Amino acid sequence: MDVLTALSSQSNYSKSQLQFILAGWVLAGAVEGEQKISLADGDVAEESYDKASLYSLLYALYRVMEGARTEHGVPYDFTFNTWGYVWPAAWGDDPVSSTDPQRFGRTAYTGLYHFPDVRAYLAGRGGKVHVTELGCGTGAGAHHVCSQVLPDCTYEAVDMQQAAIATCERKFVGELKGRLTATCSDVTRLDRAASSSDIIAVNETHVTEMVGVVTEEDERFFGKAHQLLKPGGYLVWGNAIPDATWDPCFKLLERLGFKIREANDVTAEAVRARDLDKARIDAYVSQCIDAFHAFKVPVLGRRRRDQADVALKNFARNPGTRLYQNMADGTDTYRVLVAEKVA
Repeated sequence: MDVLTALSSQSNYSKSQLQFILAGWVLAGAVEGEQKISLADGDVAEESYDKASLYSLLYALYRVMEGARTEHGVPYDFTFNTWGYVWPAAWGDDPVSSTDPQRFGRTAYTGLYHFPDVRAYLAGRGGKVHVTELGCGTGAGAHHVCSQVLPDCTYEAVDMQQAAIATCERKFVGELKGRLTATCSDVTRLDRAASSSDIIAVNETHVTEMVGVVTEEDERFFGKAHQLLKPGGYLVWGNAIPDATWDPCFKLLERLGFKIREANDVTAEAVRARDLDKARIDAYVSQCIDAFHAFKVPVLGRRRRDQADVALKNFARNPGTRLYQNMADGTDTYRVLVAEKVA
C-alpha cells in the first residue's frame, strides 16, 4: 500500500479504514526500494505522488482528528488546509483575531477581497454577488467568507475530493441556510452556465506548480475560471508557487482574456506566519501520528513514523522543511492578485 499514489479522491475513509491503510503502508516499508520521502526536509519528488491520493489521505485525516489541540491545549478542528500569511501592515488593521488557531488561513481568504477594485464591485451590487471557489478543500474558507467577509453573497465551493466536500456539507452548508453549496467535481469539468459568477476565488489550489511553465491542466483550470465569470467580474487568486512560474501565469491569464489589476507579494508575511504557526503544526502532527497503531510497530513503524512526521510538516511548510526553505529563499513566492474578465 502506497499512500502517496493508491488512494481514491472519491472515498471518504473512516478512522478504522485509515488504521488499516497506514498499517499496510508501514508493512510495505519492508520491501520498499528507494525512499520517496526525504527524512532531511520532507521533500517528495513530483513524480513520486499523485495529488488525488495525497489529498484523499489528508482530508480523511483532518476529519478523524477533529478535536485536536493546539500547543496550548485548546481544542479545534483542522479545516483550513492553507499556509496563509500575516496580514500586511500596508493593508490596514488586521481583521482576524490573533487568538484564532487558524488565523493565517482565515487571513488568506479575507485577503482575496481587500483589493479596491473588488470592494468597488461589491459596493456597486450591494454585496449581493455569486462566488465560485475552485479547489475549496473542506469549505472552511467558503464558510469564513460567507459569514465574515461577504455576508450577502451566495457561494459555490467546488473540489474533486469527496472527503473534503463531505466535511463542507456536514460542518458548513446547513449553517448558511442555502447561501453555500458544495460540489464534488473536477474543476475543469464543472458543468455550469457561462458568465454565471461575479467572482472566481482560487486559494492555494494545487495548480501552477511546475517551475517556469504552465501545463495543459493549468490552461484548462483558468480557462474554466474565465468561462464561468461574468464580463467585468473578478478572479481573485492567492498562492505560493515557484517564482519562475508567475510570469507564465500572468501571460496565460492575459491570453485567456483577463486584465491583471493588482498583484501583491506577501512572501515575507507568509514566512512569518509559518514561523508563528510552527508550534501548532508540531502539536497537530504529533497527535495525528500517535492516533495510529501501526506507527508503534518496532523498526518499521518507527521508520514510517519519522517519514510521516516530516512529510506532514513539509506539506504545512513548517520551518526546517523543503517547502519552507523554498519560500524563505525566494524559490517560491506567495502572491495575491486580482484579474478582471475584460468585457
